[in-house]
Amino acid sequence: MKLRRNFFRYFFILISLVLFRKKVKTNPALSDYEELTGFRYYGQPSKYEKIFRWIIANASLKGNGLSYTPLSKLNGNITPNGLHFERHNYGVPVIKPEEYKLEIIDLEGQKRKIGIEDLKNEKLLTIKTFIECGGNSNVMYNPRPIKSSVDHIHGLFSISEWTGISLKNLLKEYENLYRNKKNIWIEFTSFDKGSYNISLPIKVIKEKSMIALYQNGEPIRPEQGYPSRLVISGWEGSTHVKWLKQIKFRNGPAYTRNETSRYTDLLSNGKARQFSFIMDLKSVITRPSLGDRLKKGKVLISGYAWSGSTKIKKVEISVDGGKSWKKADIYQEKISVLRFNYIYNWNGKETVIQSRCIDNRLRIQPTREQVIKKMGKNATYHFNGITSWKIKANGEIEHIYI
Repeated sequence: MKLRRNFFRYFFILISLVLFRKKVKTNPALSDYEELTGFRYYGQPSKYEKIFRWIIANASLKGNGLSYTPLSKLNGNITPNGLHFERHNYGVPVIKPEEYKLEIIDLEGQKRKIGIEDLKNEKLLTIKTFIECGGNSNVMYNPRPIKSSVDHIHGLFSISEWTGISLKNLLKEYENLYRNKKNIWIEFTSFDKGSYNISLPIKVIKEKSMIALYQNGEPIRPEQGYPSRLVISGWEGSTHVKWLKQIKFRNGPAYTRNETSRYTDLLSNGKARQFSFIMDLKSVITRPSLGDRLKKGKVLISGYAWSGSTKIKKVEISVDGGKSWKKADIYQEKISVLRFNYIYNWNGKETVIQSRCIDNRLRIQPTREQVIKKMGKNATYHFNGITSWKIKANGEIEHIYI
């Protein structure tokens, strides 16, 4: 297996990757004034809470790796900024806002540069949406189930409220250049050391897309793309270019590494699926998860369900390994992701719990077997199958295949 195609999928056995688990400091040193007044300039979690992200990093290349959102430890429908997942190829660039310029290049090669203050003075809009890495959950393609928690399996998924400038409004003056032309694409390039870039079809302008400046009300943090990033509601994480440097109109795709060798699916029929972009319907149980030990009686089963293109109509829970399904309570919002809850009266016997979602087109989340049949055994990206969790007689939780 080539390292390039299996970075995520086989991260536990790659020699170049190391797992860091260090004590997390939730109470950094206070200034003298904070000590004196009893107030803080910036609030911090309680010292009694130990919620942190797991980091998978490349030991030979600083800044290359990822961190997982601890889904099993969170509730609600917003991921705290400090717990949003990260995926970096070349580290986090340091960009001074006063020096920042976003360059726009039209089809004729004409350039325009916009500073951060000019961007902030544009009409702003807010979108609440999820971002999911195209490689999220791809350990589910492994022939044997990994014995890990939902955080490691599905944690390249986070939910935030993003505020910024509509891509359509930002590029409005270029509308006449592409209105009656076919096969117009836009290439987005990053300020990171590798000049990460990806090209998207012109239809991206019509989507819920923006140049985001704020995340959950505060300026985007460096690891999330400060001072600006692309956000496209429902599209895979690779399209959400961080540290945005350049927007360039093109006559066709750029066929960059990030849209050819990466994030392209070699299907079971031998064909390659490229430019899939939109994330399919999916649900995951976040509680209970590996590490929990249940007691006989009432058990809360909860998690997330989402879709990049449709509205989730309902979520169903199985407590008998998929033999029967019962409707879960859902907390619906006018966004592409929701929370679900289901109360299960566990009798203390071994069983298997699962979740599946159904969208407004009546599409049903597929089983793992159905996904593999479609995607093939060498798949790396875009896994959206059902996850199975065994509740052992002693109350322990284990990830299994059925």
